[in-house]
Amino acid sequence: MATIDTQVKESRKTRYTKMVLRDSLMELMKTKPISAIYIKEICALADISRVTFYKHYTDQYDLLKKIEEETFAAIDTILNRYAVYKNDKKMTLQMVEEILQHIADNNKSIYVLFTENGDINFQKNLFSSMYRKNYLKSLTDKLTDEAEKQYFFLFIVTGTAGIICHWINNGMKTSVHELARMIIRITSQKM
Repeated sequence: MATIDTQVKESRKTRYTKMVLRDSLMELMKTKPISAIYIKEICALADISRVTFYKHYTDQYDLLKKIEEETFAAIDTILNRYAVYKNDKKMTLQMVEEILQHIADNNKSIYVLFTENGDINFQKNLFSSMYRKNYLKSLTDKLTDEAEKQYFFLFIVTGTAGIICHWINNGMKTSVHELARMIIRITSQKM
């Protein structure tokens, strides 16, 4: 029977293993899409055996999915904290700032998820979650044509993702507060 100290050490080792595998995948995805990445490459970069990789993930797509799920969960936690303030502009700004701060704190992995090598569905699902929770729904309320609503929503999603990528690529020189204000101003423009 393992002692508590052994279980804690194993837990730390597992967390470390998952972290280096995730970091390695994100590093590789900076230069190529997931479909061109092999487990052998991930393991070599992480200095982890393939056997160890398969203890945690079924393949590179499973690893990417887990990274995306963790990101969704973190953003969803933020969204849920602000659910009662949907129509409060000050609280909306604070929520966007908190989301951007999370992105800044985790920029190595999140950046890749927003690039052309990431999964476009990740971006759509992330912003769809905000839309479903009515944070972005008001942007399309005045549009009556369903196709126009979808195109406008896609415009908001890709535009915001582009802003975030540009921000990260340029060293996040614009403050979280100012970027949040800018995103809200741009996405709130009435046509």
